[in-house]
Amino acid sequence: MISSSSPHTPVPYAQIGVLMLVRLAEPISYTVIFPFINQMIEELGVTDNEDKVGFYSGLVESVFAFVQFFTVYHWAKLSDRIGRKPVILMGLCGVAISSSLFGLTQTFWTMIFIRCLSGALNGNVAVVKASLGDITDESNSTEAFALYGLAWTVGQIIGSAIGGTLSHPFERWPQLFGTFDILRVHPYLLPCLVASSCTVLGLIFATLFYRESLPGLMSLPHNGSTSSFSLKMFSPNPSHRRIGSTMSVSGMSEAETLVEDPESPSTERLLAKMPQGIDNFAFNGRPAGKQWGFWELMRWRPVQIMSMTMFLNQFVSGAWGAASLLFFFDKNNGLGMSASAIGTALALNGFWSIACQLLFLNRIRRWLGLDLAYKLLSLGWIPVWIILPTLRSLLEAAETPLPVINEFDPVRYSETRGWVVSIGVNALLSYVTLVGLNNSILMVLVNYSSPDRTALGAVNGISTAVGCMSRVLGPSSVSALFAYSMDGKALGGRLWWIFMVVISAINWTACLFVDHGAMTQRGLASIAEEDEEEESLDPRPSEQSNWAFQGNTKKALDTV
Repeated sequence: MISSSSPHTPVPYAQIGVLMLVRLAEPISYTVIFPFINQMIEELGVTDNEDKVGFYSGLVESVFAFVQFFTVYHWAKLSDRIGRKPVILMGLCGVAISSSLFGLTQTFWTMIFIRCLSGALNGNVAVVKASLGDITDESNSTEAFALYGLAWTVGQIIGSAIGGTLSHPFERWPQLFGTFDILRVHPYLLPCLVASSCTVLGLIFATLFYRESLPGLMSLPHNGSTSSFSLKMFSPNPSHRRIGSTMSVSGMSEAETLVEDPESPSTERLLAKMPQGIDNFAFNGRPAGKQWGFWELMRWRPVQIMSMTMFLNQFVSGAWGAASLLFFFDKNNGLGMSASAIGTALALNGFWSIACQLLFLNRIRRWLGLDLAYKLLSLGWIPVWIILPTLRSLLEAAETPLPVINEFDPVRYSETRGWVVSIGVNALLSYVTLVGLNNSILMVLVNYSSPDRTALGAVNGISTAVGCMSRVLGPSSVSALFAYSMDGKALGGRLWWIFMVVISAINWTACLFVDHGAMTQRGLASIAEEDEEEESLDPRPSEQSNWAFQGNTKKALDTV
């Protein structure tokens, strides 16, 4: 029998805390260049046309994700085989090295190469999400992924603050850095080194405290206690252990059969009840040692839907990151803000993002449900692109332009924004942060699209790879359209944001196909079919484990 109540499984905060320190590495290294990348492109003399600066900076920003697209699935798949921890450590080492090297670049193509290297060596974004899926269930997964989103937000704050504050230290603080000639030659080395040191800190914590979470590899308690060589406080919650080799014949603990509401079947209930050990069969009659292939997963309907949704969602959010920075920096058609002003605005908005993640995300999920919350938040992207260009009109109405020397020169404003424009910028950033909560909800939905726990890493690898490609196409497309719109005055300079309004509408339309309940029922049907076909399966080496698998499956269905 299943209890009618649905108790909340305690969140394994200690283990998640270590994963969040690991997660900080990517947003810091990814966003540290955002406040100064446009200025860096100008100083390197990559182009003489100021309107084309955004095009080249967009290439530098997006090439990271382009290369990551080709590698992240393989890193995630590798974590399903050798464990999460070794892959995480390798990724952190790669980010630390590449972040430091970026500050030494003095040519455009060197910048491109270093960003490619950083993207190739970093697959942690998918591996960390898979690790969270290993140690959480439906009752606490939203809180866990809220913390995941919070880590990105904190990383953005730190990265933006580092990049905006520490660039050009030789000129800005001669009393401190005037004796370091290398900082004169490489004005952006210091922020890159500081960002790299944050990654090294995460590497140390992961090495010392992170415990393997991959089912089949993580340490098991012996007689109720944790392993003698591991810290008890970092032990995963016992209710999340699904290691078949040490399970009883039933293969399930009582805690696992009682945590969910019987009226709300979920993917997690399926996964929690399926034995995943080395001596048992996994989902769909597959031996636990056999891994899901890429094309097998791509034939799984929920994975197809999530891949499509992930692509469009990340295209829109990635385009926002590039277009907003371009618009804030552009002196001729945007707001003409300095690198430090942009960094400050992004850092301040980060605190609002923290509040949204901690205070609103889980409440929105409980009030609206995963599907409706994701759809409504995604709808909010459409007005974002309509409001953004109006900030230029607000600037023209509220502030006085600089004196024009030549009548053919464009109208420009000082780099210091007044209160009216500053309020407008921060209000829009705050609204975008609220809309961006759909990313955290999407990460939960991605885990629910997995056919079983043995495929968590691979499914997250696929979704991350798809997201990486959209983070390439989104920023590069909108950057190119922005440059073309402003240079050629296409549609009066409106082409770039009209295009994004259309893409945002398509993104919302795709959201209508997301159905959490359908994913669950599809998984339940697959388990039922599995029982019917079990007798026709070839005998396995262990008759006892074969018998145990059949009993576990039937018990799971009876319980559901």
